[in-house]
Amino acid sequence: MYRRKHRFFHSILFRISAWILALGLIGMLSVAYFARMQTQYRLEKQITEELMRVRDNSLLYVRQTLLLNSNQMDRASFAEYKREIVNQLKSAGYREIALYDIDGVFLEGNEAQFPLPAEREDFRLAKENESAFTLAFQGDNRCEVYFSMPIVLETQQIGLASFYFDYGETYALEWEALTGVLKIAVLLFGLICLVLWLTISRILSPIRSLSRASSEVAGRLTEGMLDTEVLGSLKFQRRRDEIGELSHNYLEMLQVIKGQFEKILEDKNHIQQLWHSRQEFYNNVTHELKTPLTTISGYAQLLEKNGLRDEGLFYTGTNHILKESTRLHQMVVQLLELQNKDSIAESRQLELAGILKNVCDILEIKASRYGCRLTLLEEEGPFFVFGCEDRIRQVLINVIDNAIKYGESQQEIRLGIGRKGEEIQITVANQGPGIQPEELANIFEPFYRANKNLSRELGSSGLGLTISAKIMEEHGGSIRAASVPGQETIFTICFPAAGKKEGL
Repeated sequence: MYRRKHRFFHSILFRISAWILALGLIGMLSVAYFARMQTQYRLEKQITEELMRVRDNSLLYVRQTLLLNSNQMDRASFAEYKREIVNQLKSAGYREIALYDIDGVFLEGNEAQFPLPAEREDFRLAKENESAFTLAFQGDNRCEVYFSMPIVLETQQIGLASFYFDYGETYALEWEALTGVLKIAVLLFGLICLVLWLTISRILSPIRSLSRASSEVAGRLTEGMLDTEVLGSLKFQRRRDEIGELSHNYLEMLQVIKGQFEKILEDKNHIQQLWHSRQEFYNNVTHELKTPLTTISGYAQLLEKNGLRDEGLFYTGTNHILKESTRLHQMVVQLLELQNKDSIAESRQLELAGILKNVCDILEIKASRYGCRLTLLEEEGPFFVFGCEDRIRQVLINVIDNAIKYGESQQEIRLGIGRKGEEIQITVANQGPGIQPEELANIFEPFYRANKNLSRELGSSGLGLTISAKIMEEHGGSIRAASVPGQETIFTICFPAAGKKEGL
């Protein structure tokens, strides 16, 4: 039983498509992640550089403001002139500012703009004398920066300053650039995946066609049929790559399987014929043996009861018993001869015309008793064959004897011998009822008779032609029959010709 065809999600194309899709998604996500990280890194670097300038400028403005007002660089002056410092920084372009003392107490500026100082990491670090900023990304491409720094003049920390900057526009530009990169990456990965998928699909297309064709062939095999034309119609057979080689090899393999398949069917039919022949042979043997045995048994019982008192019954019964036992003995001998597997052990070169003449002389008396005559038509010889003389003689006697028994009375039986190519042929023709065409193929089967009643009356066992065919097969020759019903029957016996040996 062949396997079912897999669904698409079990196919190689589906698995490769899934891998391509997965790799494409992973690739695009990786590009997006690294692009975002790179954007944030560049933005943070830009902010850090700008805030360092803010720190330096702010310290410079605080120093100038204190020098102009009190010339004192201490906490008291910073707290006293806090408003002037805020105004000075705002005039420098820093809009959102808040000043604190070193303890974190608010002094001046826009306090509402800043979250609680205790919640900001940058403010905590500024109290520890470190400049720091907090970067907060909000929705709608907003980017807020809180920068806190210590005010250190003359190595003395006199206060703290916090700044608020909105980098939303810068972040929006960076995000727009990132989005453009992502779109290009998605398009590029999509194009690559599409090209890969089309390429792999084209590569796998012949394999899918071959798979469908092989499934169809397998399905027909289960129905007892084999059709290689399905593969012969595939268009990729003439390809010179591995696919074409696979298709060619698969087709050759199927041709071999087809030959074996046909041979198996032929052997199957032959075995069935042998079985039927064996059964028919068995039935015929039992029937043919039963007939003489029944006759012998019947007359033996009659003789046992009345044989001594009825002299006529005694002679009639013993005559029938002798006749039927002789026929039974002849039949058994022929059966043993038919089953003999030995080859022609005493084979030698023979002159066939002489053997044929001798057989004609022997059967001339029987022919005259049936009211017919034998006529031998001989071409110029000699005709040498290789074989066993006794068995060749047996073939000739069987065929000519049948021609005498089944021919019409007062008719001529024509015998001929001649050479045809590499064969020497003997023909035996008689005039008579002939053999029907449908019976010609069976006359060489054991116990087959075209006219069963007439054959039994003439004492035929139905094995003569079967034995003759076996003998001719042993000699590498053949025997065949042709007949025109109601007119003529011709038997042709063919021997392979042998060259003449020196000294003969």
